[in-house]
Amino acid sequence: MSEATSRPSELSAIAKLAAPIVLAQLGLTLLGLVDVAILGHVSATELGGASIGRSIGFVGLALGIGASAALEPLASQAVGAREPHVAWRALLAAIVACTLVWIPCSLVAIGSTWLLAPLGIDPDLVRPARAFLLGQTPGLLCTSIFLSVKTFLQAHERTWPALASAVAANVVNVLVCNALVRGEIPLGRFGTIALGLPPMGALGAGIASSVASAVLVLGVLAAALRMRPARERDARALPIAKVLRLGTPFGLQLLAEIGVFSVVAVLAGRLGEIAVSAHQIAIGLASFTFMGALGISGATAVRVGHAIGERRAPRRAGLVGIAMGAAFMSGSSLLFLVMPRALASLFTDDPRILDLGVTLLGVAAAFQIFDGVQGVAAGALRGAGDVRFAFLANVGAHWFVGFPLALLFGFRLGFGAPGLWWGLLAGLVVISILLAWRFVVVTRALIERV
Repeated sequence: MSEATSRPSELSAIAKLAAPIVLAQLGLTLLGLVDVAILGHVSATELGGASIGRSIGFVGLALGIGASAALEPLASQAVGAREPHVAWRALLAAIVACTLVWIPCSLVAIGSTWLLAPLGIDPDLVRPARAFLLGQTPGLLCTSIFLSVKTFLQAHERTWPALASAVAANVVNVLVCNALVRGEIPLGRFGTIALGLPPMGALGAGIASSVASAVLVLGVLAAALRMRPARERDARALPIAKVLRLGTPFGLQLLAEIGVFSVVAVLAGRLGEIAVSAHQIAIGLASFTFMGALGISGATAVRVGHAIGERRAPRRAGLVGIAMGAAFMSGSSLLFLVMPRALASLFTDDPRILDLGVTLLGVAAAFQIFDGVQGVAAGALRGAGDVRFAFLANVGAHWFVGFPLALLFGFRLGFGAPGLWWGLLAGLVVISILLAWRFVVVTRALIERV
């Protein structure tokens, strides 16, 4: 088949694989947006505190996500080489690795909440931040295991179980979050269902997040167990060390990326509950749209991994995926520019939070395309088994470019929360260029399996 003939085939293959992954990722992020919407209509203080707690929790989750992401090259390359038993053993190893890293990361995350007050965070925000994190902690393990199983299923091009699980988890989350945060379940024009429960605020939202995450795991595990290969082929030791070797650099990459956004969220708390609440709304919406790029990233990683396992050149799959990610995020950028107030009003009625949220969404519109390119390029590199460069590039771009500029614009020059976001934008521009360039370089020749 000629190169020209293969191009639409690759495009359609990635699109077909990406569509349900995108929807599942959007469903995963929708869990957090539901929490924001419910808390935002109850209390700005509870919302602001939960925002800080969620940001710290994501930092604690980074290494677990890294362990699950190790499956992208391991499982997809094994499937491409017709070795499903190797993919299954990699899944089991990833689940064990996720559990091993969750324990210390959770303890560190919870312990770090005692540093918030010394950092200048309003004490009224510290209590709900810690409460949310305590309730969410079991869900962090469930989330990393869900991502591991979802990645295993994606390698086999089975994407619908994750989507069905995300739908079920969102239904459960709406009910449980309302019940625990408000103590009742609103039914719109039909009134409310009074449950007689005390309103638990941020703690209730955290617990609801854990319950919904458990639903996610059960759904995909049921599908994966039906794909278990014959026992006698799984006698060798689980490749936990290989999972950690591949996953740790990606986990550290996420720690660098998520960490800078989380630190900025904590620093926004120094600007008051209005700033941190607006930041949470804007970052929640930006994260929601990024899930589309992340779904395309996952599909691209699978296609790149399959190509390597089949001893084919993976460059076309990666470049087509990167272009699709940029196109998708261009659409979300336009959405943020056209209707920012309508989007922000879904989460709060406070006019002060709305005004600042609209401003932040304008900045978010500017970095959507760069965020999409870097997200999919990182996925293409993971599919190729190249994980260390992305870690070093993220550290350099986010912490030595984006973060200093965020401090400069946000505090030194007095631009406040918008200044913090302009700094984040600068980091994303640099990382998108670096990762796209790296993928082009490493795919000049055939790549060996990891």
